[in-house]
Amino acid sequence: MKTKLSPAAATVIFAAAAAVLLAAAVFWPQRFVPRTTTLNAGMFLCLAAYAVFLTRWSGTALRAIFAPLLILAAVAVVAGSVAGFVVPAAAALSSIRSGICFSAPVMRRITAEILTGPAGLALVCLLQPPGAAGWMLSLWMFGLIQALYFIVIDLKRPPDLGLTDQDRLEAARRRAGTLLRETKLERAFEELQLSSRRSSDT
Repeated sequence: MKTKLSPAAATVIFAAAAAVLLAAAVFWPQRFVPRTTTLNAGMFLCLAAYAVFLTRWSGTALRAIFAPLLILAAVAVVAGSVAGFVVPAAAALSSIRSGICFSAPVMRRITAEILTGPAGLALVCLLQPPGAAGWMLSLWMFGLIQALYFIVIDLKRPPDLGLTDQDRLEAARRRAGTLLRETKLERAFEELQLSSRRSSDT
């Protein structure tokens, strides 16, 4: 599925959706599952959905993000606190975004990741409101900061992203037909040159 929604705009939307999901996790009755587990699971699901969007937008194979998401899922299970999961989650986002999905000059990617990763976490930590709702607002704030990444790297849509598989197949068929016609013309010219040489010899 292709989308015309820009990653920066999608990041803001995902941030709002993640905040709503986390709010539900915060206020959900904690009878059988600890709140920490619920919050970490909610953040993991949001990050996984966002990673899928990034792969689809950039044209990256979905299987490329399986390994980092699998590792992050294991971290979510063993993390003893929300704070213990946030940093690995931010690192996973960075690796998926700059290491797998998007290509840009190295220094530009590093600058973008520093601004949205460590600096973003530090800012959120300083401004985090107290109480259970603080995690919800902090996640929303961190998600908004992530939109800066695409501004810093000056991301542009891949030129063929809007093409479907059928479009690509048709384009390949046309190129093959053109190449075949050019080959036939070359052979015809060669035969004409050979025939003209033979007639001149006689």
